[in-house]
Amino acid sequence: MKFLSKKLYFILFFVCCVQLNAQAMPSPNAILNSVYQKMMKVKDYSADLKIQSEIPLIKIMPVSAKVYFKQKDKFKIITKGIAILPKQGFNDLAKIIKDSTSYLAISAGNEKINNRLTQIIHLIPNNDTSDLIIGKFWVDVNAGLILKSQLTTKSNGNLQINYAYDPIGKPYGLPHHLVFTVDVKKFKIPKALAADVNKTQRSKMQSESKSKTGSIDIRLTNIQINKGIDDKIFKK
Repeated sequence: MKFLSKKLYFILFFVCCVQLNAQAMPSPNAILNSVYQKMMKVKDYSADLKIQSEIPLIKIMPVSAKVYFKQKDKFKIITKGIAILPKQGFNDLAKIIKDSTSYLAISAGNEKINNRLTQIIHLIPNNDTSDLIIGKFWVDVNAGLILKSQLTTKSNGNLQINYAYDPIGKPYGLPHHLVFTVDVKKFKIPKALAADVNKTQRSKMQSESKSKTGSIDIRLTNIQINKGIDDKIFKK
C-alpha cells in the first residue's frame, strides 16, 4: 500500500507540474500581442538606410536612403538611387499581427536562433481576400521580439526575413538590421528596373539562373525614435 501511495503521489505531482507549466506558457495570441504592444511604443522614427540587393542576373548597386515613419501609417523613403524593398515585411509586420480576430495563431514548437530559444507561431488569416496566405514567426518570448519570419503571399510568393536589434531599437521592437530572402520568380522588381528588362527576357533569365532566391540586406543607422517628425516630410 505504501508503494502504491508513493506512486500515486508522484503521478499527481507530475500532473500538477504539467498543468502549472501549461498555465504559465502564454498563448500564441498573447505572445503576438506582446510583440505588437512593444512596436506600438514607436510613435515615429527616422533612420539612415544602407540597402544591398543581390537579385540573380540583375545588377543593382548599393543604395543609401533616409526613412521616415509616423503613426498610424505615414511612411516615406527618400533616395537618389533605386531602392528595392519588399512590399511586406519592412513596415507591415505590425499590421499583420495587429488584430488577433483576423487570424488563427497556432504554436508549432521551439527552435534556437543564434542561441536564443524562440517559439514558432503559425498565423493563418481568416479572410480569403488577404494577400497573406500564411505567416510563420520565430518569437523570443522573453524579449518580446520576432527574430525571424516567413511570409507566404499571393503577390510575392515566399519571403523570409531575419531581424537583429541594437540597444536603441530593442525596447521598441525596431530592428536595425533586416535580411530578406525573396522568391525570384514571384518578386516584383521596381518599374525603373523593369523598363530595362523585357518581361520575356526576364523570364528566360530566371529560368536559366541556378538560384531561385535573391537577398536584400537593409541596415539602419542614426536611428531617432519618438523625436517628432513634421507631416510636411510625407507630402514632399
